[in-house]
Amino acid sequence: MSENKNKNNEVKEATKEAVDSTPQIPDGANEIRETTGADMEVYDDYDVTDLADSAPKKKKFKKRYAVIGIAALIIAAFIIYRINAAKGSAVYVETQDVALGTIENVLSISGTVQSGETKNYYADVTATIEKLNVKVGDKVSEGFELISYDTEALDLAQKNAELAIKQAKGSYSATAAGATVSDSAEYYANTMTLDQINNRIDQITNESEAVQKQIEEKQNRIRQTIDELTKVQMDYNQNRVSDGAEGYNHYDRKDSDGNEMYLQTQEALTDAQAALTRDPEIIAWNDRLTALKDESSRLTQARGLKVNGGSISASKAALDSTQLAQEDTISKIEAAKEGVKADYDGVVTVIPATVAEGATVAAGTQLLTIANLEDVQIAIQVSKSDLPKIALGQKVDVTINGKPYNGEITKISGNATKNTNGVAVVETIIKVTNPDSDIIFGVEASNKIHAQKADNTIVLPYEYVQTDSTGDYVYVLAADNTVQRKDVVIGISTSTEAQITEGLEVGDKVITSDASLLTEGMTVAVMPQQ
Repeated sequence: MSENKNKNNEVKEATKEAVDSTPQIPDGANEIRETTGADMEVYDDYDVTDLADSAPKKKKFKKRYAVIGIAALIIAAFIIYRINAAKGSAVYVETQDVALGTIENVLSISGTVQSGETKNYYADVTATIEKLNVKVGDKVSEGFELISYDTEALDLAQKNAELAIKQAKGSYSATAAGATVSDSAEYYANTMTLDQINNRIDQITNESEAVQKQIEEKQNRIRQTIDELTKVQMDYNQNRVSDGAEGYNHYDRKDSDGNEMYLQTQEALTDAQAALTRDPEIIAWNDRLTALKDESSRLTQARGLKVNGGSISASKAALDSTQLAQEDTISKIEAAKEGVKADYDGVVTVIPATVAEGATVAAGTQLLTIANLEDVQIAIQVSKSDLPKIALGQKVDVTINGKPYNGEITKISGNATKNTNGVAVVETIIKVTNPDSDIIFGVEASNKIHAQKADNTIVLPYEYVQTDSTGDYVYVLAADNTVQRKDVVIGISTSTEAQITEGLEVGDKVITSDASLLTEGMTVAVMPQQ
């Protein structure tokens, strides 16, 4: 800047010298006289010309006007000479060597502290609240008893549940009475239709009647034989008595032919009487009747399964359902006797007005809500200009109520919304990785996001980077001490620094002087170090 001021002073002095050397014009030489009417005066510079002359004559300037023109030319030439002489002299500049460094872009965005997990506690059973041990805003530790119930009422509810199971079992037993069947009956029920079962039962009935008829016919023939043999024996006995025989022995075979006949008759009668039950055909027929009867019984059972199986299944399903539900109720009642306890360290955020000591709450009623103090996060809104600078996993310096914490970006929403000013923003979640009991939900937290960072890279103060219609550039000092323009590409940028990813190399000398005084190609000299 001082060098340019010296140049301007030189030009001014040259102009002054040129003016001083110009011949002075006498005062009044340029005076314009008043001209009115016939007394009008004519300057000496003009020859009086008669209008009647055929050839017009040229006007003549006075000598003093010629002198003025010459002086102006001299002044202009002197000024141009001094300017050219000034151009030939070097402009002093300051430079900075290009070196590697580190640049980091830190975003400062405030957000609201909230819990990453909240749990609503509900009543598992219908019960009466005996004691409510918390209020909204209380901080509780894991395992703390929040609510206790009236245990007498719970005991009564447990007995009712047990009674419901007992009644369901009784109903099923009544429905399933006599429904126990053999495996073969189940086989028939699974492999035969109801019509097939009925048809087979009819066939068995008919066959059984036929076999029974055969048995009766043969037994009748045997009985008839027995009757005949009995009559023969009776006749024989009567004849012997009528003949006056004394000492007659029915078993004597030796006395006469009559005795032998009697004995044969007696044996035949005995065999006939035994045949009524021991005849091989009758035995076979009876065995067949037994088999048919068994098959008929199994088919009848199978038919019962076909007809009544739905009712039995429904009754069994009702029992299973009742037993499952009531056993679950009993389990919940036993747990309720231990009270409602906090699952983690947290803050009570909601207690409905209907939840109070002495109130009876139905199963499913919301009791309270707890926010987890072990899962703390901060919701921030990131503008579209800052969105490219953030990423999942970036570290964050968090300050809550003046206390520092560590944070990390864990979620970036895929949907933009409008804030109160109508600006599009993207909700981003910062997880606090070292929460403690001092944290208060709902307060504002300040966050410094370590957004972008580059090590071992070229970094320049942003003020050294110039911009025009063709892009970003810097001026560097060339080897011949002239100004050289180098186009550059900017990577990470902050409010004071810029990363140069292309265009410069380590060792280049960037000119740090006022760029408005520089033009590419001009000769410069490096300002001596003070």
